[in-house]
Amino acid sequence: MSIKSYVDVALPEEAAGAAYEEVKKELILPFEDYIGKGRLREHDWSLKGRIQTNGGVISETVEMAGGDKYAVLVKGPGITPTRDQTLAMLKSLGDDRRPEELSRLVTGTPNGYLRGHWLVKGNLERYENPGLSELLDVKLPDYSEAGRLDVMFLDGGREKDGFFLTLDEDAEVSVECDGKVVREAEKLSAGSPVYAKITRRADVEALVESALSKDKEIVFMSKYTVRPELDGEKKKIYNDLREKHGLERREGNQGDIVDAAFARLLSRPSKEDLVILIPDPSYGPKVAAVLGAAYSRGVRKPVGEFSVCRFSAGKSEYGGLNARAKEDCEYRIYVGKKFYRFTVRAGDMFEEMHYDYADALTYAEQAFRQAAAKKYDRVIFAFDETDGYDAPAVRAAREVAYREKKAEGVDFMLMKPDAAAVMMFTSPMPGKTLYAYDNLWGDIVSDAMDLGAGVASVNSVILLADGRVWPEMGGAGTAPAMVERFRREGFWRYDPIPVIEGMAIGFCQAAAFEPDNEKLNKYAYALHDACLNVLKNGTATPDLADKLKSPARKGTDTVSFIRAVRVELLKLLGREEEARLLAEELKTTMKEVI
Repeated sequence: MSIKSYVDVALPEEAAGAAYEEVKKELILPFEDYIGKGRLREHDWSLKGRIQTNGGVISETVEMAGGDKYAVLVKGPGITPTRDQTLAMLKSLGDDRRPEELSRLVTGTPNGYLRGHWLVKGNLERYENPGLSELLDVKLPDYSEAGRLDVMFLDGGREKDGFFLTLDEDAEVSVECDGKVVREAEKLSAGSPVYAKITRRADVEALVESALSKDKEIVFMSKYTVRPELDGEKKKIYNDLREKHGLERREGNQGDIVDAAFARLLSRPSKEDLVILIPDPSYGPKVAAVLGAAYSRGVRKPVGEFSVCRFSAGKSEYGGLNARAKEDCEYRIYVGKKFYRFTVRAGDMFEEMHYDYADALTYAEQAFRQAAAKKYDRVIFAFDETDGYDAPAVRAAREVAYREKKAEGVDFMLMKPDAAAVMMFTSPMPGKTLYAYDNLWGDIVSDAMDLGAGVASVNSVILLADGRVWPEMGGAGTAPAMVERFRREGFWRYDPIPVIEGMAIGFCQAAAFEPDNEKLNKYAYALHDACLNVLKNGTATPDLADKLKSPARKGTDTVSFIRAVRVELLKLLGREEEARLLAEELKTTMKEVI
């Protein structure tokens, strides 16, 4: 049977990359007769591959897959390199360029480009891995002995030194700094919001000084990896002041990327009193509200299925402009024939972001579509209609609901973002619920939605404007620390379930484009079931093993787990003798790990 739908893989890095290679070796290549020869196409999105093509490999992959209405792109986790990592890779390649000379597709994260590309316009959904929750006996966090959290954030909200504008008509929007274009013109439709803000360096310094004066352990939270000249500059200010006070600098990833830090505090409460330092006026108070509610009231897992759908297609947050002024300067936002001035002093930070109203409509449509496909009871749109930037998204949700005859208060609800998250974690509604958030806050919340169950419990997919679904390899991350552990121990502890599930979703999407291809359909759905069967038998990597309900539970290494999945896959495909022989071999080769 000829191939109609291709599965493109943006290759993962570090420990995730090693897991993918084993998955390909054990679960993909031996089943080419089911999949179809040539269906799988790989693209090197590693730091090395990005440097060698100056980011071209990313744009070429997205344009190729995005332009083929039957293609499915499976994105693996990759590193957002530090300057030192970039310099080291440049040196190993004999490349004398400086990091500043490279494309942002090399030195930054490709997520904004991928989801915001006009061929993709993709919003992100994270949902519980089907069938997994009933296999796990996850103990919810106990806050009875938790220390006090003193959450400190920049005051004033988005309004302080901020600018809101909603377009009355279609217009081109661009940004200049002292006459130089720093954000290319983009045409936005009527009803689209434009937002700009100046963050004063003095305000950040005052907040950091106040936190340091508490003389307690500080958990710093920011999104410096994807907003380097906004959140990244705030982290530099924090480190400079730590050094001034005789404290060690905390460079690199210190567990302080806000989404990971938030998830950790929610799922593993600290017994000591902590200062939580969040130099952001938007997500800072939201984090404070959720942590405050969780630590005082406890958390509960929803009884029914739930998911988080993030509005990530527009030029908001991760796709926004953020810049540190190296000297006094003037920014101008051009909206059609009008422009608006912003005087920024040296050291201050400037940001501008916007989204198209048409994209907000698509997002609302996708949220309702996903809820209907999964037979959810409701959609909760977590946007604040009193906020000038959120208001158009609220209007879009109501417009789509009216068109699709959805009743407010029954089929969908509108809640402020922090209130929705507090409810999601501490007092979830009965039934099945889809929570629709903006991109940044949705990122923070969705990283914690498993409440400590582990990365295997959550699937992640990109919802394309044309109706396609592109999977990501879950919330697995690249796990750089596991690379060092592998070098010490000689085996991998990395949980490969997000890699397996990402590929299973990819093959299921390809199968949906080829409904008459019985072998592909059988394989695609069997891959997911095979993974669940291994967990039912009590076998998992160490992160998940002690959470399994099975009384026969045991921990194993990455390769043994993947080979156990192959045994179950062979059984489901009716290849019993092959399964028996491999199972016998595994009895002597499986490595038990605690």
